[in-house]
Order: sequence, then structure tokens, then C-alpha cells
Amino acid sequence: MSVVRVNQIQDTGTNVAANISGGIVTFTNPPVGTGKVLQVIHARKETAGATITNTTQVAMLTASITPSSTSSRIMITAMAAGQTTTGSSGIFDSRVYRGSVSGTVVSGFYEGMGQTTANQTHYITANHTVIDSPSTTNATTYTFSLGTGSGGTTNVKFFGNAVTPITMSLMEIA
Repeated sequence: MSVVRVNQIQDTGTNVAANISGGIVTFTNPPVGTGKVLQVIHARKETAGATITNTTQVAMLTASITPSSTSSRIMITAMAAGQTTTGSSGIFDSRVYRGSVSGTVVSGFYEGMGQTTANQTHYITANHTVIDSPSTTNATTYTFSLGTGSGGTTNVKFFGNAVTPITMSLMEIA
């Protein structure tokens, strides 16, 4: 068995690349980079989702991530699929919040729907992809919610099953 013992590593010049003390290597110019995925949190709901009938936002799914640096960004993707019921009309409202449904909106959209009649169904998907900068190293919760806009009588049933789950992913980006 061979053993190599050093207390310093130098490049081909006289520049010290690393010091070694007590088994710990300390780089004088550590490699840096941005855009790397540091961690991924994924949440999935396969039980029946809610039927949305009013303007109140209903939390479909929540997930938490603890950033390793205040400069990290969080890429959030969320998806749900559903259908309207007969007699529905109005606006469908989908949002992603930092925190609960009373927190900061980091993504949101409205989709208008025409009146549905007998034997007619509108299928709806809510998809979000957004990057947030929470500027913290504390655990941060994100909530994917659904609701309806003002006007109309929108009734949207979200599936939440094994074939069409409600999902949300959080990715910490350096």
C-alpha cells in the first residue's frame, strides 16, 4: 500500500491551488458556477382534486424547499387537468403562491370559457413554469391553487388520479 502525504498542491507555476490540513482540502480559488440544479422536490396528488365553484383560491398542492444560498433561484413547475360541468361559464383562475393562498403570487393566469350546454364539456389544463428568487435560506413553501374569476358560474372538477395527477416540482438553481 502506498501513501502520498502533502500539505499543499501547486499548479505548474508557483500558484497554490489547495492547502491540506487535518484531512481537509481548502481551495484558494474554488470552482464556481451558476445554473446548476442543486436539489429537486416533487409533490404529486393522485386523489380526487377539488371542484372549484367560486372566486376563492383552493390549495391543490403544497411543497417546501430549503435553499442552500440566498442567491439561489427556485424553478417551479405545476400542472393540473380538469373539466367544466354543464351550465358553466366564466373565468378559470390558476396561481402559484410563495407561502399559502394569502402569500405572494409568483405566477398566475386566467382563462375565459364560453357557456357549456347539455352534453358539452370543456377540458382545462393549468400549467405553470416560473422562476422565483426568495432570497432566503429558510424553508420556503409554495402553493399551487385554483379558483374562478368574477362573473359566470364556472364549475371545474380537477382529476387528481394516477393517470392525470396534480403535480408540482421545485428545483433550486445555483
